Amino acid sequence: MASPSGTTYLFSPTEHTHLIPYLAALHAQCITHDRSMLTFLPPLSHDKLLAWWKERIAEVSAGTRLIVILLDESEPGTKPKGRELMGVVMLVMPMSETGPMRGFMEKLLVHTKFRRRGAARELLQRLEGEAVRRGRTLLMTDAETGSPAEEIYKKFGFVEIGKIPQYGISPNNPSGELRDETFFYKRLGI
Repeated sequence: MASPSGTTYLFSPTEHTHLIPYLAALHAQCITHDRSMLTFLPPLSHDKLLAWWKERIAEVSAGTRLIVILLDESEPGTKPKGRELMGVVMLVMPMSETGPMRGFMEKLLVHTKFRRRGAARELLQRLEGEAVRRGRTLLMTDAETGSPAEEIYKKFGFVEIGKIPQYGISPNNPSGELRDETFFYKRLGI
């Protein structure tokens, strides 16, 4: 899927494994630049981030997770290079006989040099299309209350469910003060 801001791909463990260090670096950049609650707190450990991403790739191989990557391809048709990684977003698809229509969107991350060029929109559109193709018509996600992500989700049609006070430790609060989290849902293909 081509766009002025890049091309989206489903992460393939056979074709894209060499991008894992770049996914970890993007994750780290978003934590340090945005000071967002994204699983880890500074000081960041590259080894921890790599291990976390390798676990996510194992879930892709197991069929319980999709990872959509956005590449700014300088040489289309060639093996993607790490510096071309513009962004990533994930869809978690847990097995549930009572909720096979549900999916959880995680880690919408866009490299700082590619922001405000439609990257988030491209990633979300591809993720939503892939979710519907897999029968996932209800997406859920969350964001730190007051964060840019909270506004992005609202902009792209997610409906706020509510807030949980003192949900997690934010890098914005080195003293360990707990921050609130806002939860959202979005119906797809209806």
